[in-house]
Formats: sequence, C-alpha cells, structure tokens
Amino acid sequence: MTIFLLLLAAHFIGDFYLQPDKWIRCRHQHGLKSPALYFHAGVHCVLAVVVLYIADVGLDNGLMAAAVITVSHFLIDWIKAGKYSPLAFALDQLAHVAVIILVSLAFLPLPLWEVLQQCLTNINDDSLLYIVAYLIIFKPASIVIAQLLAQYTSQLQGADGDSLGNAGKWIGYVERLLALSFILVDEYTGLGFLVATKTVFRVGDLSRQRDMRLTEYMMLGTLMSFAVALIVGWVVVAVRH
Repeated sequence: MTIFLLLLAAHFIGDFYLQPDKWIRCRHQHGLKSPALYFHAGVHCVLAVVVLYIADVGLDNGLMAAAVITVSHFLIDWIKAGKYSPLAFALDQLAHVAVIILVSLAFLPLPLWEVLQQCLTNINDDSLLYIVAYLIIFKPASIVIAQLLAQYTSQLQGADGDSLGNAGKWIGYVERLLALSFILVDEYTGLGFLVATKTVFRVGDLSRQRDMRLTEYMMLGTLMSFAVALIVGWVVVAVRH
C-alpha cells in the first residue's frame, strides 16, 4: 500500500503540479513531435525513481518499475494528444492509475491470485449493500424521476431560458450522491445544508416570477431526487442494523 500511495502521489504531482499549461497545449498540438511530451515523461521518471527510493525498493526493481511507469505514461499521453473531452481525460487518468496499481502489485510478497482472493474474501454484505445503493441513485433514479415528470414536460415547451443539455442530469447525480453519503455517515446537518442551498436558488426564481412553470418543475424534480436518496439511504441503514 505504501508503494502504491507514493506512486499515486508522484503521479498527481507530475500531472497537475509540475506540468505547465504550455506543455499541455504543445502535447495536444504536436503529438510525438512535441518536446513537452518527452519532458513530461521525464518528470514522471524522476518522480518515480525518487518515491521508489523512498520506499526502499531495490535498485534493479526500482529502475524497472520506473521505466514501466515512464514508458506507459508517454504512450498514454501520446494517444490522448488532441483529445479534449472529459471522457478522454477520465480514461487517461484511469489508464495511468491502472499502471500504478499493476506496478505496485508486482512488489507484493504474495502472488496476484492470492491478493485477489483476499480482496474477494473481504467483500461483505455491507459493502455490497453500499454498492447497490449507489448504483440505484444514479441512472435508475434518473429514469424513474423522468417518467414521473413526463406529464409536465410538455407544458414547458417554449419556456424562457436555455438548457445546458445534460447539466440537469448531472446535478441530480451529484445531489443524490451527496445526500446518500450524508445519510450513510449519519450527517444530517450536511443534508440540511444541501437542501437549503438548493431551495434558496429555486425560491429566488419563484419570488421574481421569472418563470413559474419551469421553477415549479425544477422544484418538483429536486424534491423527487432527494426523496429517492432519502428512501434508499434509510433502507440501507435499516438493513445494515
């Protein structure tokens, strides 16, 4: 775990603190011809060597691990060059972290199959219950709420204000994620703050009479969203106890 955390810290330092914006632009514009691509990989090489030295890894194994991290980071960033979407960014980071995990596993005293067996053994009913709860509050909850609001959607045709596309869906995801998390850790104060913050904006819209139909529609969706998170959270707490 120590090696993994050190390598992960080195990755975030190299990717987000020691990489100037001009390097990022250069990598995206020129790909393999970009000097920044090589400089950036070199930074990660140095960081990997330093943290593996701190972790007291042997010279040969340390250099091999640093080489794997450096080469893989170079290739992943080269593949990502020219792609600016959030999905590309997420996949890029997941690929880097996956390499770090594999390198870290190579230093474990146990064979990989035994490590996996221990991980599976440590998965209990509570863990599975949490996983199912979080799976429910995202896409399934969005579909249910959309169906419940469908009868009002047609009434909003021609309403003022431009939509941000999927922004409403992601707002719902985040508010249900936070609400369920607050419930599971028994922090209802945070849940109250979340509800109050969301309500202040909606009540402000109502008081200004900007668009009564749209605001009521959004308030209804918000209440349904919180209701789903509350019900799922209460069910999890009840089953857990």
